[in-house]
Formats: sequence, C-alpha cells, structure tokens
Amino acid sequence: MKSIFTYISCCLILLTVVSSCTSRASKIDAGDGASKGTAESASRIIEYTNLIVDMSNSHNTYLKSILGNTDRIESGLKNPDKRFAFVGIIPPHLFTTSIRSTSGITIDKPVDELGKDDQAYFMTEIARYKLTFKKLNDSYQQLDDYLKAQDYKDDKSIKGYALIDTVRNTAKNLYEQKVAMMKRVNVIADAAEMVVLKSSPLKDYILAMKTDMKNIRNFVDMLANDGRNYTKISAQAQANYKALEASQAKNAALNPDNAKKANKESEYKRFYDGFHELLLHTKKTLRDAGEKGTLTAADIEGLDRDYDGLIRNYNYFNQ
Repeated sequence: MKSIFTYISCCLILLTVVSSCTSRASKIDAGDGASKGTAESASRIIEYTNLIVDMSNSHNTYLKSILGNTDRIESGLKNPDKRFAFVGIIPPHLFTTSIRSTSGITIDKPVDELGKDDQAYFMTEIARYKLTFKKLNDSYQQLDDYLKAQDYKDDKSIKGYALIDTVRNTAKNLYEQKVAMMKRVNVIADAAEMVVLKSSPLKDYILAMKTDMKNIRNFVDMLANDGRNYTKISAQAQANYKALEASQAKNAALNPDNAKKANKESEYKRFYDGFHELLLHTKKTLRDAGEKGTLTAADIEGLDRDYDGLIRNYNYFNQ
C-alpha cells in the first residue's frame, strides 16, 4: 500500500504545520530586552525554515503530475501505434515561490541563529535537493523530447522505459531527501515556536492541536504501512483510535476564555469539529477493514483528505 505518493503526503504534513508560525511570532510581545532578543532570534529561524517549507510545498503538485504522466507514458509505450496511446499527458506546471523573505533572509544562506551544525546541514542539503530536482527536470525533459520525436519507433520503446525508470528513481530520491530535511525543520521550528509561544495566551490551544495532528499522522501512517493485513494490527489500531478519541474530547473542552479574547474560539471549535468528523470516518473505515481483513489505498487516501482538512483548520486558527 505504501507507494511513492506517501512521500508527498508526509512532506505536506510535516511542512504545513510549521509554516503558520511566522505571523504569530511577529505579534508576540516578549517583554524585557533579553526575552525580546530570544523571541526575535526564534522568529528569524522560523522565517528561514518557512522558505524551505514554501520551496518544498511548491514542488508537490508538479512532482505528482510528472509521476502521473510517467504512468500514462509507460502504458502508451506498450502499444504506441494505438490512436489514443498517449492521451491524457498534461504538461506539468511548476508554481515558483520566493527564495527570499521580506526581511532579506534567503534559502541558500541559513541564518546565524541556527548555529553552526544546522547551518552546515541546510547549506549541504538545500544544494543537494536542488541538484536532484534539476536531474529530475532534465530526465523528464528528455522523456518529453523522446515522445515528441517519436523515437520509440526506432528502438521499440527501450530508451523510453529507461528514462521512465530514471524519472521515478530520481523522484523517489527527492522525496526521501524532502522527508529527512523536513524532519530536521520540524525539530528546529518546534523549538523556536516554543520560545515564540512562551508568553502567548493561545499557547495551550496551539500545542493541543499540534500534538493531536502528530498523533493522527502517526496513526494513519501505521494503517498505510501495515493495513494490507489489517487483522494483524487491528488490536493496535483500535487502541490508538480510542486514544485519539479521548484526546479529542479532552482538548475540545479546553477552557475557551483566552480563545474568546483573541477572537479564535470559532476557529478552535472548527478544528475539533473536524477532528470529530475524522474519528467518525475512521471508525467506519476500521469496521469495514475488520470485515474485509484489509485496508485499501482508497481508505488511506480518504483519511489523508480528512487530515488535510485539519491542517487547513489549524492554519485558520493561526492567521
């Protein structure tokens, strides 16, 4: 069940939760000079990591489009003389984002506040990521040229299949790099966010939502990785579900006073209403899986869509 598209989902989840912190960081009144300096440093770290978030997120739809096209091209190369052999191949569109923040921070120069180890890590990994992305683009362009020239008529599609393998393997490497880099971003951004949130009256709400999203993600990933043999994991799945159910009830009932003062009560309620709907959908999905003995890719995609809705609701809260 786990496929290359799992990397897309993982990256989006890791990233979107981080990216909402910058505007809140700029609004925190840190108090004395020392605290203010710490909050400003944390804000610069978040601003830098958001550039990585934006770059990576801007590539996801583009990469999905390329991989979808390789499937259609591969099918067409098997019977290239058919009238509609290559129908449905849409040129992928890359949405570019700024690599420089409004305060002049650039993605290629990690901020000093990160420290030497993290600066060196991002200097190396951003450069490596860009090289891999360029290799992917170059390989796909060769494949596109191959189709336009109809070179498959000369070599019985041999080079076409080789180019498809190169595109897919390069995309897999890119996703693996993204996942590793975003895990590092998450650790750093979470620590910076704790500094930014230290004096925030909304801290408890934000941390509750972040914790719940992390636990939901881990739960869905377990189902995605092991769900083909659901009978084997059903006891663990039910236990994890009950833990999520208890957390939803507990956090939905947090004292709303501070949220009301910040005009965020409705956004917080929206998040936990969405969490409740996710639980209902999950309960049905697990019941069906118990009867069939397996979870399908469509089951996981449905839970991922519900989770994407939670991310949107979390970001609404932080706007």
